[in-house]
Amino acid sequence: MTPLKFRPIFKHTLWGGGEIARFKHLNGHCDDIGESWEVSGFPGEETPVVGGPYDGATLRQLTEQLGASLVGRENLRRHGTRFPLLVKFIAAESDLSIQVHPDEDMARRLGLPNGKNEMWYVVDARPGAAIITGFCHDFSAALYERSLGDGSLCDHLCRYETHAGDCFYIPAGQIHSIGAGNLLIEVQQTSNDTYRVYDFDRLDKNGRPRELHTELARQALCYASRPDYRTHYDEVQDGCSLLGRCPDFTMRLGRFGSTRRLSYAALDSFVIFIAFEGRARLTDGEGNTVGLRAGETVLFPATNDAVTVEPLDGARFSFIETFTEG
Repeated sequence: MTPLKFRPIFKHTLWGGGEIARFKHLNGHCDDIGESWEVSGFPGEETPVVGGPYDGATLRQLTEQLGASLVGRENLRRHGTRFPLLVKFIAAESDLSIQVHPDEDMARRLGLPNGKNEMWYVVDARPGAAIITGFCHDFSAALYERSLGDGSLCDHLCRYETHAGDCFYIPAGQIHSIGAGNLLIEVQQTSNDTYRVYDFDRLDKNGRPRELHTELARQALCYASRPDYRTHYDEVQDGCSLLGRCPDFTMRLGRFGSTRRLSYAALDSFVIFIAFEGRARLTDGEGNTVGLRAGETVLFPATNDAVTVEPLDGARFSFIETFTEG
């Protein structure tokens, strides 16, 4: 099996802009793209393969056809033919709504396949850009409802000014919002279940207030506070740095100035590379090669046991790597 590239799905949003089009070198007038779904098996919005023997096949079709060879034995046992991760670029021209996602227990109560844990890596941030996430102090459902009534909710939320290289883990239940001026990579469970808490009184394209999900959000929210919501990590200058690990995925930051070989012989999972700086030639364990540049993504199937990363143009190549660990 060869490395797999997919045709991304672009999401045109109220808060989108032109940054993704510039970052991905898209032609045409694309000034309202908020998200680029790079690898998706979400039902009805599955990314298709581009090139190679599986050209045109969706990720769902590939999983049905290839099974454990693509996703790994444990992923197939746990998730069946539902690909477990959704990988995106997100660029905010204006603030996203303040929102929350359901956890596994709530998802089961509502008949959903799973909850939604996610992690963000900030690729770029304009001066003054920020992330809102978590409560500044322990909160409660009663205080939540009162703050919505008196307009004080934002006074109780933590705000972090962002810079390139910042990382945030957003577990299900944690209130959050991506602020204007952020370009980031998101890795998440395959889910599109989002409960909008507050939307800054904005109107949709038809001039109506956007729907809020006050009661569902009340049930989903975790009201306990933490002293710090940033993800702190030790960056390796010429290698891979662990950003975070949860039961659903692992994320690492790769920054390579020279050719390196990464071994996956002991890993029972696909591996996804999301490039955001430079250009490289990637060679898998069977000698198949694929080019990857900033703004592109590639998936290596679970049967692959290694990837050799060769930066090109004498410049550093930087990427996010993600996989599951069973």
